[in-house]
Amino acid sequence: MPELPEVETIRRELVPLVVGKKVRSVRISRKDIIGFPGPRKFAELIADQRILGLERRGKYLIIKLDKDKELIFHLRLSGHLQVNRDADASRFERVRFSLSGGSALSFIEPRVLGRVYLVEAGQYPRILAGMERMGLEPIDSGFTVDYLTEKLRGRKAKVKNLVLDQRICCGVGNIYSDEALFRAGVRPTRSGSSLTRLELQKLTRSLQQVIRNGIRWCGTTLTDGRYRRPGNQNGAFQKHLRVFGREGLECRTTGCQGTIRRIRIGNRSSYFCPVCQT
Repeated sequence: MPELPEVETIRRELVPLVVGKKVRSVRISRKDIIGFPGPRKFAELIADQRILGLERRGKYLIIKLDKDKELIFHLRLSGHLQVNRDADASRFERVRFSLSGGSALSFIEPRVLGRVYLVEAGQYPRILAGMERMGLEPIDSGFTVDYLTEKLRGRKAKVKNLVLDQRICCGVGNIYSDEALFRAGVRPTRSGSSLTRLELQKLTRSLQQVIRNGIRWCGTTLTDGRYRRPGNQNGAFQKHLRVFGREGLECRTTGCQGTIRRIRIGNRSSYFCPVCQT
């Protein structure tokens, strides 16, 4: 699933391509991709709307429209956005927004799990209630060791699951949680309440660093190719992964003789070094 760095990369790269353009029409190839409102009303309401800007909240991409509307994309596992000539067809295109100037914004979703919503600005329907319950992003100024300490206080759940909780670490998913826990030297199976103040400080810094580095390297494109940038390029952070996807390989920490292990936590694969992480 595209995480915060991937969605932020998409946002930045779409800005010069779509801001200022009008949505001339919309073509919906899969009605179930439209999360709110119904497909017919969705198409009616978005016609002739001008794109004013792009924002992001966690893993959600928000396109600001005139008439006080917001177009919200949740990319889920394999969704991505491309801008092409309006005449070009894209494989697995589920929704096409024809724009002024002859281009089109295509929502491509092979697995049909992603969703797009059209809402009044700041007024989220029940289906988007999770957006209002989000915690802070690691790159927010308020994401401090005190913030993380309070969120994990007394929590018996595994720290991996807590870091994935969007009410705690907004925008963090499976890749960046594993990378942050490795850099902090914290084993993913530890309970949240077991972390010392020093470990919490390290985890706070590690979460901040991996998210910033993920943005710097334009996100992570794995061998399955699920994440693609708007120009159809790959991200590059996969070249800097230390544990994720490296089961059975030697730890990259200098002097460590450990081998990266993979376990299942909460129906997700989790990668860690049994020597470096305690």
